[in-house]
Amino acid sequence: MEEIPLWYSLAVFFVLGACVGSFYNVIVYRMPRGISLVNPPSHCPLCKKHIPLYYNLPIVGWLILRGRSACCKQPISIIYPIGESLCGLLGALALYAATGFTTDFWSPVTDWSVWADALALFWLLLGIYPVSAVDFKYKLIPDSISVGGIVAGLVISFIPGGITPVQSIVGALVAGGGLYLLGFVATKLLNKPAMGFGDVKLLAGFGALMGLTRAVEVLVVASILGIVVMVPYAKIAERRAAKKAAQGKASQNKDDSAENEEDEGAGQIPFGPFLAFAAPFMYLWGDLLKELYLKLILGE
Repeated sequence: MEEIPLWYSLAVFFVLGACVGSFYNVIVYRMPRGISLVNPPSHCPLCKKHIPLYYNLPIVGWLILRGRSACCKQPISIIYPIGESLCGLLGALALYAATGFTTDFWSPVTDWSVWADALALFWLLLGIYPVSAVDFKYKLIPDSISVGGIVAGLVISFIPGGITPVQSIVGALVAGGGLYLLGFVATKLLNKPAMGFGDVKLLAGFGALMGLTRAVEVLVVASILGIVVMVPYAKIAERRAAKKAAQGKASQNKDDSAENEEDEGAGQIPFGPFLAFAAPFMYLWGDLLKELYLKLILGE
């Protein structure tokens, strides 16, 4: 490790990120449909034929096939290599950010705390993709990301220089348990579900990766972002509904009912993506944001 330059490590993190992105593509497609992530193995969604491993290589496989299935020659969505490339870039960014955005690409990374931060950021940054893609459309958060975050946080906590295993366990239990309690109370007061259990597990994972204090800060920032986005979005949705009502649809057939249900679901924005976006931001710049808050708001 002492002889491996930073640029090579960045390349490795890019490849790892692309591989994880390929797996996340599977999660985004299969999980909402109730299909096992491991069985059946990779197959063409059109003709159901098995896809060989060498065609499943992230980014490269799509380029080799020139964007078409090898079995039935049907187009393969460009979303797949784009998602893999984005995850690769995020993977490299995780290590680069952990080094403090250094410009010395030839020196090796020898500080264990940098590797602990890089692995935690790797999980946080790459988690944005599946959480947002699945939660926005299906109102679900993959357990492989939320529960997996708890496991990853506990493992990373044994690397010297990061948070300790005790801090990781406390962060997961208190952050997740606190949000569950908050959601339970809000549900009783509002008489309707106020917090999904997926959000609770996701914040518990952040607590395991970042510790309790930072996880609470993520919740606060995500709540602020949610309010900023949800309030105007709710107004737009309300005006849209009023406009459709004013047009006076007399027929109430099954198609209309299905459309109304779809519109109602479309007017709801899940909380998970806000948590996912706030987590890496606060991991990197939480202390700076706190200092700015104390200076600008409290005058300290």
